[in-house]
Order: sequence, then C-alpha cells, then structure tokens
Amino acid sequence: RDRLGRGSGRMRWVVVVGAVWCGGVVALVPPPTEQVARSRTRVWSTTIQKPASPKKSVGDPKGKSQTGGGGNNHELLLFDDPVNTREYVSRILCTKVGLAEVEAYDVMMQAHNNGMAVVGVYQLETAELYCQLMKDSGLSAAVKRAGE
Repeated sequence: RDRLGRGSGRMRWVVVVGAVWCGGVVALVPPPTEQVARSRTRVWSTTIQKPASPKKSVGDPKGKSQTGGGGNNHELLLFDDPVNTREYVSRILCTKVGLAEVEAYDVMMQAHNNGMAVVGVYQLETAELYCQLMKDSGLSAAVKRAGE
C-alpha cells in the first residue's frame, strides 16, 4: 500500500496546479500556454472574397492624421496593376498599412475596378512610409496632397 492507502499495483497520476504527483515523486509541469491552444485552431483566411461581417471602416485606421500638425494631410493612392493578384494586394494592405480585411478588400476592389483607389489620408511622413512599404512589396502606389 502507498501513502494514500491505495494498492501499489498501478501508478496513479494526480495533477495539482502545475505539479504532477506519481507514486511519491513530484514533477513540475508548466501549464499549457494560450498560444499553443490557439495555434492548433488557427484558420488562415483569404481576402479574395469579401469577408462576411462588414465592419464600419474608419478613414484612418491607426489614427495617424490625428497626431502632429494635422494640416498636412496627404492621400495614399493605390493603382491597379496586371501583375499582382487581388489576394496579394489585400494581404499587403492588411500587413503593411494596417487596414482591416474588409477595408483592404474594398480598397483593392476599388483600385481593380477604377484603376486607382485612396487607401487613406495620412500625414506626409506616414503616407510616404506606407507608400514605400507598398512599393517594396511590388504594388503601384503614390502620395498626393489631399484635395488636389
């Protein structure tokens, strides 16, 4: 018989808040992390079809036009090109510019249908940074002063 009054024919495992007890031996076990649990259930989506739940979009997703001078607003323009796929363009808008999937899809489709789309209105430095990131990713982009 063991210390808990059970027969010693089988080993019993008991988990106690981050520790495992097995026949008198205690081993520390780290709790499972949330990221491990999420990584098993992650579903990658594509933005080639419009997302099901449209969200109200804000013209400036990161609030960049609200900081600094405020008077120097510039439009970030995206031009349609025959090289990049629509999915790739949407993904770049999400990852580099920080648009939501719905916004990225709408901007991509506007550029695809009209030849050009306004991604957002930003201060000059922010617009130039986003423009350069888009160009480095192979997209056709430009910056112009708002209202011209």
